[in-house]
Amino acid sequence: MILRAYNCDNAEIDLLENIAVLELTRPEIFNNVLLDLTDPVFPAREVAVEDGERLLDASAITCVSDMFDLSLSGKTLLGKLYKHIDNTVFSDPEERLNLDNSISRLRQYLLGALKCLNIDLETSPKVEVKDVCAMLGLTPFCATDSIACKLEQFVTLCAELRLCKVLVLVQAKAYMDDLSLESVYRNALRNRVGLIMLESVHRQEKLYAEKKIFVDRDYSDIIL
Repeated sequence: MILRAYNCDNAEIDLLENIAVLELTRPEIFNNVLLDLTDPVFPAREVAVEDGERLLDASAITCVSDMFDLSLSGKTLLGKLYKHIDNTVFSDPEERLNLDNSISRLRQYLLGALKCLNIDLETSPKVEVKDVCAMLGLTPFCATDSIACKLEQFVTLCAELRLCKVLVLVQAKAYMDDLSLESVYRNALRNRVGLIMLESVHRQEKLYAEKKIFVDRDYSDIIL
């Protein structure tokens, strides 16, 4: 996958080998790039992501603009996780049989324990994997509540569940130190999820695997 910047001498960044850092100090360019990444059109306003010989579809790009609002337990994400578990782990006939036997034992125990009630009760004849996962409160685990930890886990989920091919983080550098950023970078490269850092502030230093495009307020562009 290639990120191509059309107004910067047609600069390009291989997103599977580098972390793209776009430092854009002019608000109008920043906004145009954000629009290009969330609502790709041809011709692009400023940038485009190419997958082979075509533009990457918008559905394959996920943008995170609020680092504090990043949730790993949203209904949509958990639904995809549970479906993925059903289609992978429990597509194995032996594992599915083990699960069905466990559900049967739980059903028998529950109905037995409820005999003391003067009520006629029954259970659903079919229990789905997603029902078991929801009952147990199965969610992705983070060792800490840090933004970096959540981002690393989210990148892994993007790869495992095929949520997206490219992840765009808006102003994320304001919330993490260099070591945390590099940990997120390594995880993205390892999982082959393209990572684009969209920033409005220019920083002189370059971190691990970063390739920068810096556009200042005078429209001068520098590729670092």
